Amino acid sequence: MGRATVIACEPSLEGVLAGVGVTYLAHAHAGEVRLASAEALQPQLGEMVVRTPPSTDDDTVDFARRVMDGFIRHVTDGCGRMRRGRCPQGCSQACVRRLVLAAASDDPAMPEVVHRYLRLGFERGAQVRSLIADPRVVAFNDLARRVMGECERTRQFVRFSHMADGSFAASFSPEANTVPLTAGHFAARMATERFCLVDPRHRVAAFHDPAHKGCQVARMDAAIAHDLAHRSDLADDEAYVRAMWQRFYRGTTVPGRDRSQRGYDLRTGWMPQRLWPGLVELGPEAETDPPAPERYQGAGGTALPGCQGRR
Repeated sequence: MGRATVIACEPSLEGVLAGVGVTYLAHAHAGEVRLASAEALQPQLGEMVVRTPPSTDDDTVDFARRVMDGFIRHVTDGCGRMRRGRCPQGCSQACVRRLVLAAASDDPAMPEVVHRYLRLGFERGAQVRSLIADPRVVAFNDLARRVMGECERTRQFVRFSHMADGSFAASFSPEANTVPLTAGHFAARMATERFCLVDPRHRVAAFHDPAHKGCQVARMDAAIAHDLAHRSDLADDEAYVRAMWQRFYRGTTVPGRDRSQRGYDLRTGWMPQRLWPGLVELGPEAETDPPAPERYQGAGGTALPGCQGRR
């Protein structure tokens, strides 16, 4: 390119891969080009800006796939252990999985961190896996590790609600784009249910229908994501189920978790406060017990034990 250049790309796996591909097509030297998120672009003095097409374009997706295939060939096919069939850890899948994880990060530096790691992989091939002390690998692994932790929080703290149409719905706003990475987990756990898991922060949602195999993950505009995240058409039994769940949680809570006690720090460490608004068990307790739906009533039409009387 001949001068300092910043590639403005979408902060997604496809966007970053396409941006890296542009740098190679332009024969840009590593020292004169960097990648940055188009959403938070801050050009430096004298830096030329090149914007990549949206990652939703078919041509961009195909281009990104070619870059990914090339990276896999350089890192995997060049591995002697892989060629000899002596790779018990499945290095090929591990490399791709870490790349997908790192690219899902919300860190503003993500495009450049992934860019530097990809360049290192193209340059060093299979050796990139052994360069664990290289600053580029350290930064990349740190992104992947943090997203992996956010995936685990997604699996733990998503709370589905029973809706009036018989389906289930949940809204969750993680600090990384984890819904596409965890949708398969919920599809396996709720294989016989229709559900929608929406992330209004990243404007993505996972839709599952037992009549179809797997989950469909879709991007959407902010208005649709907001509407899905704030649905109020709950089923008649939802309030009763929430009350039972709150009663169970409070009945099994270990003492000492009040804000003024030592256990509070432990709770906030394992259950980040940013997630508390979406946790039914930590919500305000209802003033009166909700009526028990018929299917939750025992003999004689009485409510099942656990949601009777106030404590």
